[in-house]
Amino acid sequence: MKKWMRYVALVAMIIRAFCLMATAAPPEPLTVELPIIMYHSLAGSGGSTSISAEAFEADLNYLQENGFEAVTLSQLVDFVHHAMPLPERPVVLSFDDGYYNNYALALPLAEAYEMPIVIAVIGKDTERWSINPSEDMRHGHVTWAEIAEMVESGFVEMANHTWDLHKNECGRRGASIRTGEDISAYHAVLREDIGRLQGMLTERSGVTPIAFVYPFGANCPEATALLEELGFLVTLSCVEGVNSLMQGDKACLYDLKRYNRTTERSVEDIFVLMR
Repeated sequence: MKKWMRYVALVAMIIRAFCLMATAAPPEPLTVELPIIMYHSLAGSGGSTSISAEAFEADLNYLQENGFEAVTLSQLVDFVHHAMPLPERPVVLSFDDGYYNNYALALPLAEAYEMPIVIAVIGKDTERWSINPSEDMRHGHVTWAEIAEMVESGFVEMANHTWDLHKNECGRRGASIRTGEDISAYHAVLREDIGRLQGMLTERSGVTPIAFVYPFGANCPEATALLEELGFLVTLSCVEGVNSLMQGDKACLYDLKRYNRTTERSVEDIFVLMR
């Protein structure tokens, strides 16, 4: 009789445990705070966004000394879509426009500090400089061969910065819609331009970018659905701020904010601003 009572009590405890598990609140989705630093040229002249290679190395040194680990946009996707872990203090280092000095100066430093970088190239400029290659540190752009070499290094992730929409003319700023433009016509322009660069990058580097970087940061709500259709899982803006990424929330990877690194503002200054 006592054995029977103990058996009943054990069954009751098991049932109660399952009931508690069923009614317990689900765990909160894991979130990560992510800063993104936006670079352009390392020529050291020609505008406030053209810093020196020494300044970029100082930034890398500061990040390393303060426990930051550079991650790729693919790692962000793995975190959000597949619950893969990120470092405790992640940061993304992004370069816009694809200058030759990104290959000649930024890549060796990225390798030396083991901090991957993201480079968003303009297709037309890469095509032009591939036809007539040059080591012009100030005006030159990376070639298809250099892009393939950078991808092969494992320290560079490529992003799409349009084939030929990095301009402000005829009522269109970058990849944004014109006032009064028919949405179908607009999507046709984007599909042809962005798709052309996607195809060339796939053909020449073997990698199809998952990220689109809006020229001038001119993000456009009318573009979002098409960019998703074209396979982009991440888009970058030029709005400043820290990003909050949440596992399972795929929308949080669109219109990511970035801090613009200028000659007047170092990464240390930016992180002070963020506090």
